Amino acid sequence: MNHFMTPRKPLIGLLWLSVASLPLPLSAQSTLSATTIEHTQFGAASDQALAAHWKLSPQEIAGYRRYMKLEGRYFYAHLDPVMVLGIIETDPVQRARYAGLYLEAERERIQEQTRFANLVASVQLKRYGLEAPVDFSILPQVANSPGYQAARAGHGAAQAGLPVRPVTPAAAPAESVALHAGDRVDLLVEPGCETACYDKIQSVLPVAGVKIRLYGRKFDDEKALVAWLERGPLGRLNADARGRIEPRRFDPLIFSGVDISHPPVTLLRRNGAVVGTL
Repeated sequence: MNHFMTPRKPLIGLLWLSVASLPLPLSAQSTLSATTIEHTQFGAASDQALAAHWKLSPQEIAGYRRYMKLEGRYFYAHLDPVMVLGIIETDPVQRARYAGLYLEAERERIQEQTRFANLVASVQLKRYGLEAPVDFSILPQVANSPGYQAARAGHGAAQAGLPVRPVTPAAAPAESVALHAGDRVDLLVEPGCETACYDKIQSVLPVAGVKIRLYGRKFDDEKALVAWLERGPLGRLNADARGRIEPRRFDPLIFSGVDISHPPVTLLRRNGAVVGTL
């Protein structure tokens, strides 16, 4: 009769699995807690903050916000207020003002970016010295790219086939050019330059229609440059002469390629091009 009996071991195994699958008591369970996730939120800037940053009036900021709520949000959400106002402005004078504001801000941004890039290059040179150029053509990705290899070979062949032409240096501006109405003078001055710089300004102003862009170097700000203008004989200039002098921040690009070690440095521009010095 023993051959009719059912084995008991599988049943014991099933009972063990059933017991193991039962939930543990609360005391044996691990405690779960929520993880706090922190992130930075950027809210909308106030009208006062926007106006101060972009050198606009509260009324202009209000107009900008109205336009962005209706139509601008579909096309110009990525643009700054000055550019948006310049695009939608219909008055030529006001539009030119926006263009000037945008240009000055953009030049300042580029100047800061290039300053930082030059600083990075300087730090790199101090830390690591002159390093060998990186040849990206030796990378495995490039070796498996027939398109890159073909382009590289074609570029080399094109360069080899070009005739070698001597580089002609740019002609230096004439030493002295007579002033004409409509000319513009870019004049570089410094706080310590008084008599020579004042005399240079007074020599230009008698020619009617000539404007002076006065670039102040080593001044704390434009207010300090204006205060420098008010000192000495320039404080007695009439309204016409004052209106033809435009104080500006020093811009090395304006005087690129010119020795600016000893102000005053004067460039004469006619139709936007440098035609000489004074």
